Amino acid sequence: KEAMTNCQTVNKAGCTFFSGQINDVDVVLLQSGIGKVAAAVGTTILLDEYQPDVVINTGSAGGFDSSLNLGDVVISTEVRHHDADVTAFGYEIGQMAGQPAAFKADEKLMDLAEKALEQMANTHAVRGLICTGDAFVCTAERQAFIRENFPSVIAVEMEASAIAQTCHQFNTPFVVVRAISDVADKESPMSFEEFLPLAAKSSSEMVFKMLELVK
Repeated sequence: KEAMTNCQTVNKAGCTFFSGQINDVDVVLLQSGIGKVAAAVGTTILLDEYQPDVVINTGSAGGFDSSLNLGDVVISTEVRHHDADVTAFGYEIGQMAGQPAAFKADEKLMDLAEKALEQMANTHAVRGLICTGDAFVCTAERQAFIRENFPSVIAVEMEASAIAQTCHQFNTPFVVVRAISDVADKESPMSFEEFLPLAAKSSSEMVFKMLELVK
């Protein structure tokens, strides 16, 4: 928000929308709140009322890839729900009825994120599957469930699949770019709460770099 010029603020349905320009690019910043419902509500309003060309979702995530450390970045190749189960009706685990099993991120946006990363010193990134659920994954049992059913997962969080599904239904390209705030099976000298502001800074810096490259 602070980087925007000509910023206008709108509050609707529990979400806040900041519209303006960053680096002479028209942008709308959405602050939706935590969880899939909040994310879907906000993204629906965003796509319906502002009609952006693309959606970039940013924030923090928990790392599942062994090469990840605090502050590293994950870039989605695809996004799945890890807490959906309608397998009784012939769907894959994580697949919602009437929806694809995975929501594919846009190739051009993934490449743009990679180019932005090249301009960020000492920042490691991994491309891959990001899984979403309405739960903070903090137990060994849930981690094991996710690893068993989604073996290629690199990170988990609580909004991306809802955003991806909404973008899919609106036929809008998307990518998820998140900074790692904690890593499964790794001890950390900092708590999730302590590291969250640093993760937010890292992921937002990458989005700024992407906007610079868009021009």
